[in-house]
Amino acid sequence: MFRTTYTKLTPEFIRKKLAGAGAPLQPESGPRLAGTSLSIVTDNGPKLDYRFKKGKLLLSVDGGAPTETAYGAAELRSLLLVSCLLPEAGTAYHLVLDRKTSLATVFEVWFSDPDCPEARESRREVYFGYAAGKGEAPKARHGFTNRFENKGIVWTDDRGEKLLIVSNSCYYSTMVQLNAPDGGVTVAFPSDYIKISDEQFIFTRTEAEFSGTFVLAVIDLFRMEEVGARLGFDEKDALDWRIFSAKGEMAGQLATFSRFTDYGGKTSAEVFPQAVKEGEAPKKGARGIYRVHGQYPDITEEEARNAGKKPHAFPIVDETIMPSGNSMPDSHYLIGREITLRMDNGPAWQYQFTGLSTLRWREVGKRAWHDETYKSFEPDEDLIMFAHVQTGSAYGRGITAAVDFRNGLATVFHSKIGNGYANREVGYDLYFGVLEAEGVTPPERLRHTRTTDLVGRAFTWNYSGGENGLTSMHVYTSPWAYSWTIYLDDQNGGMVWSSPCEYVKLRSDCYIMSWVEETSAGGQGTVLMNLRTMHDCGIFYGLGFGEAKMTSMSSIGAFGRDAGKLDILKYYTP
Repeated sequence: MFRTTYTKLTPEFIRKKLAGAGAPLQPESGPRLAGTSLSIVTDNGPKLDYRFKKGKLLLSVDGGAPTETAYGAAELRSLLLVSCLLPEAGTAYHLVLDRKTSLATVFEVWFSDPDCPEARESRREVYFGYAAGKGEAPKARHGFTNRFENKGIVWTDDRGEKLLIVSNSCYYSTMVQLNAPDGGVTVAFPSDYIKISDEQFIFTRTEAEFSGTFVLAVIDLFRMEEVGARLGFDEKDALDWRIFSAKGEMAGQLATFSRFTDYGGKTSAEVFPQAVKEGEAPKKGARGIYRVHGQYPDITEEEARNAGKKPHAFPIVDETIMPSGNSMPDSHYLIGREITLRMDNGPAWQYQFTGLSTLRWREVGKRAWHDETYKSFEPDEDLIMFAHVQTGSAYGRGITAAVDFRNGLATVFHSKIGNGYANREVGYDLYFGVLEAEGVTPPERLRHTRTTDLVGRAFTWNYSGGENGLTSMHVYTSPWAYSWTIYLDDQNGGMVWSSPCEYVKLRSDCYIMSWVEETSAGGQGTVLMNLRTMHDCGIFYGLGFGEAKMTSMSSIGAFGRDAGKLDILKYYTP
């Protein structure tokens, strides 16, 4: 899914597909509803009257004339799920009813909303209410919650599809397709979490920025089972409407950081200011969505080739999306040293460090030396991270290196502008090799190496405090990808996104994690974390943001907290 190109569907195409919809696909067995009826009353929403016939449903909205339509249904203990589509209106209703309490939640879903950049992207509105009957109406309601935050569950559905779902925040989730040929890369979606009881919840995800499909699941944590409905358009533009069931395996519970007496309850539109225009009431379906696709304009291949002519490297105040008041201090370790980095099956570079922020370098065997500005940090004793742009090089190449003077080892990310997907995105070669320097004996066989040690682990990283403070949680959900959650002021998780990444082990408690913000800004962040000091240092490389067309390098750094671990490495097998 991460790299799937979805067609830009037109509203006319969508209307025709919905008009031609039959009954949803669903397992053979389902609840027997023929001959029964329901009257659902919602707060500030529609009144829905259901009359079930054999294979059909008569649905009346707000007392209007009933419409005969197909429907799908499933049940899980006392919970009933009913999904129906009104093709002429272009609207679907997904009802979740707890027959034990008569409380109900209704999701209205539609497409081709003018507030969405893509017609194929679904919108949803949530209504809470109850099933009318004899006696007084119940006062309680289902409601939004943070009680599901940071759970990790692996679901296997009735088609055999296996998904790792992590509930990274109150408003977002991430997913890894564990048994899909093109899966393995984490993707992030806006989501809803609604509490029915301590063990039963409603979860939704809208595959915004991807297929646009709406997925609803009713989850029972006692039984580790779910039933759900899916409505949208697949990668072949076929209507995908089906009822499903799945069995789950608990992968773990990561730490949460809200106040002990905070149980959630705010809507996405209340929390994210971009969801509502200033001075206006929230529009139907309003929610915060991290829209990254197309946010940053691409550049031409020629512009990428020339991006290193006037690089923007290490300004006095680092210009990065992560204000890093908690960066490590610049290291004096390299001043006056001469070293060679010799990479296996790759280049070799000679260095002379002439000052705290100035160096000279050349490729081994070449005569010309080049002067550069650089940054360096010492995250562990005799372990140095340094970085610089290779000014004037084709595609604005940059070096981010981890150099171990104790063990004679070196790891280098040799990065450039352009990666084959987009001209503005970063491509790189990852090299392992040795350090040659006075007093250092490089090993013949030993090297730093890629690792799976971090897979499943989670850490929070606080980049700075004060008014512009930023804290995020990294969840390393795949050997090839991770997600980050930006925390809100109330310590609940907020927006989430994900990227492909690399993990490298340097020492027993020192690791590199490097990611490229593919399908987004295109930049590369490379951090070296020391899990004893719980502090990291790092470099952000790329074109910067907005209309920038020259290579940029800036430093980042944060204090960390261990936020737990998911038991997921066992799912990543050939």
